[in-house]
Amino acid sequence: MNHSTHSNHPVVVGITGASGSVIGFQMVRILLQMNRPVELIMTEKSLQVIFQELGYQVTGQSDEMKSRNLVEHLKLDSQKAELLRIFGNNRLDAPSSSGTHLTRGMAIIPCSMGTLGKIAGGIGDNLVCRSADVTLKENRKLVLVPRETPLNQIHLKNLLTLSQAGALIVPPVLSFYLPEFSTSTPQNPLAGQINYIIGKCLDLLEVEHQLHPRWGDPADVNVSESTTSNTPMDTSLPFAR
Repeated sequence: MNHSTHSNHPVVVGITGASGSVIGFQMVRILLQMNRPVELIMTEKSLQVIFQELGYQVTGQSDEMKSRNLVEHLKLDSQKAELLRIFGNNRLDAPSSSGTHLTRGMAIIPCSMGTLGKIAGGIGDNLVCRSADVTLKENRKLVLVPRETPLNQIHLKNLLTLSQAGALIVPPVLSFYLPEFSTSTPQNPLAGQINYIIGKCLDLLEVEHQLHPRWGDPADVNVSESTTSNTPMDTSLPFAR
């Protein structure tokens, strides 16, 4: 796929039950601030983890309704909210389950080992796994952010299988060589590290950003400014308490 030609197509974002759900929400939030359309899929386990990690009790009669209610906490303005489509993980009739639906690619962030194992085994019995399978077969960018440590041999074999199939693996590791992270968000240095991981994912999806300094670039780079808008970008973490 020529990403410059399909730059207005949505990025599919899957949030699974691995720890670190705030990373996925931050990616959604940043993409929307950059006026990029997003199709969000959340698993049932991710909704449980969100309560454990962030203290949000999500209500709703279905996973899709729970996801919609949760996204309201992001406090998106109406224009940004129109760029976001939300689908329950059981919605195998959703657009991203078909290769005829054009997307810019997909990120599963964070990606649980259970989800990773299913994708590696070609099992597409839910929307996250089916969308990932479609992304691979259509030769689009599939970015996986596996949130697990230590890794056993099964995990490593599944990661190798997916890498060989074309997936891009982005473990959420800390960055130590960009000292700006200790000062760019002085109230919450973790936000700088999370934005660095998201920046790596956006690089692989060929989405321009200025979320963090780049090695060799001028030191006065504005990490809070989008390359697609003159409006300063809010890079603080969502759901901050």
